[in-house]
Amino acid sequence: MTFAAGVCYETGFEGYRTNRRDPGMEHELAILFVDVCDSTRLYERFGNVRAAEVIGSLLGRLEGEVTGVRGKVIKSLGDGLMCVFVTPERACRAAVQMMSAVAAEKLEGCGALSLRVGLHFGSVVSNGGDVFGDAINVASRVEAMASPGEILLTEAAVNRLSAPVSARCRLIDTTRVKGKTVAIRIYTLLERTAEDSLSERTVIGSAMMSEAVRAASFSLRIMFGDQEKIVGMRAPKLTIGRHESCDIVVQSPLASRQHGSVEFSRESFLLTDHSSNGTFVRAGNGPPVPLRREASKLVGWGLIGIGAVPERPEQDHVLRFASGVDF
Repeated sequence: MTFAAGVCYETGFEGYRTNRRDPGMEHELAILFVDVCDSTRLYERFGNVRAAEVIGSLLGRLEGEVTGVRGKVIKSLGDGLMCVFVTPERACRAAVQMMSAVAAEKLEGCGALSLRVGLHFGSVVSNGGDVFGDAINVASRVEAMASPGEILLTEAAVNRLSAPVSARCRLIDTTRVKGKTVAIRIYTLLERTAEDSLSERTVIGSAMMSEAVRAASFSLRIMFGDQEKIVGMRAPKLTIGRHESCDIVVQSPLASRQHGSVEFSRESFLLTDHSSNGTFVRAGNGPPVPLRREASKLVGWGLIGIGAVPERPEQDHVLRFASGVDF
């Protein structure tokens, strides 16, 4: 079955209907993957039959949250689902409601369950009731990156959210996906505030979300030309220098082969100079601070000069940095 403009009344999936005359029609959708975390624990505790019943019942509840916002479940994937939505906004609403539903599930001997959710927006081809395309692979990869209780989104999805919802998204990582030449920015969806209107009846109820919030808060973005890296809880160290093995390669003659490093430690970001010419840090609009075989904390936003004082962001020896709250 393929989808074209219209309404699928059988599933409540607004925006697409069956079009047998045009199998393989391409269109843009929000793709969501959700997975039940640590399901092995259920099978060990309850045995195969009972655990399968619990997982099946839970997936049924999750499917209800999907169709409740006019999404469509494409397939069940063992302990998870692959779903599509007309907009990322609806996908986010479903994800939040899934988290809330699972947080309320408490099984004797196993405690609360949790989910991982990954969301992407892109072009797909629908055929025979399934959807195909590179966007599916991206969404699946994003879901695999999520921690228990976390909702991760690509920038393509975030860019199509309403202002109140996009304000809850924080950049936490930049990663490369197989088949993609450009790195993809990954965001986490934080807990709602009183002003948010994503859903009037739910919040992200999983206590595991606190880890996602901390990961977003303790993140430092380092930028140099078209290179961009995130330092934080997931990637605690970054190297800078002229050698190609460095995480950020600076080809300026002022740079040493292994010029310096940025490390996340004790909820702080420490820039350490290992070079011959030194490193200079300009925080905000303040004066440059020279580092010569010594270290300094990076706070807020500013410039890093490799081997010379940073004057302008576009100089070939200047990196930019911004902490999670200043993205």
